[in-house]
Amino acid sequence: MTTAGIGLIGDIGATNARFALVEPDGKATPARVSALTDHASLSDAIRAYLAEELPMTQPARAALAVAAPVIGDRVTLTNHPWTFSIDALRQEFGLTRLLVVNDFAANAAAIPHLGEKDRIQIGSGGPLENAPIGLIGPGSGLGVSALIPSPKGAVTIAGEGGHVTMTPATAQESAILDLMRKRYDHV
Repeated sequence: MTTAGIGLIGDIGATNARFALVEPDGKATPARVSALTDHASLSDAIRAYLAEELPMTQPARAALAVAAPVIGDRVTLTNHPWTFSIDALRQEFGLTRLLVVNDFAANAAAIPHLGEKDRIQIGSGGPLENAPIGLIGPGSGLGVSALIPSPKGAVTIAGEGGHVTMTPATAQESAILDLMRKRYDHV
């Protein structure tokens, strides 16, 4: 049975999935963390979470932030072997809507909702009104994103920073890169 007012939210990284339910009033249940290696697929992880958290019912809609580029219907996690079709996942769970976005684009979209107590000043200077905001976060990979102000509302830019290659600018940096490439597959 689908529960019209309940929504599922999820953060799918390289090692863990975090799921929570959102009530019609916007209140979310505490997130439950599950190791990706405990499940054969994203569908299995969602199914296991719902069986424990919301037995006998299904959410009507879902939003998932994934550690992967989201281009088209097919999504493959960057640092984990899961792959899935957005449309097939939506149909499997009988969702009226399924939003799948890059995890750091989701983080960027959340920035305007941060309160004063959620932020700390790092370095000198101060925030500039209507200036782009960059995000960077190390994990199993390197997540990057940006929030760009525009007259029609802020635009998020998703990126996969961990997939760029070191670009040496000097002979010394080139020598360091050559040494590192002998030891590592990706620098």
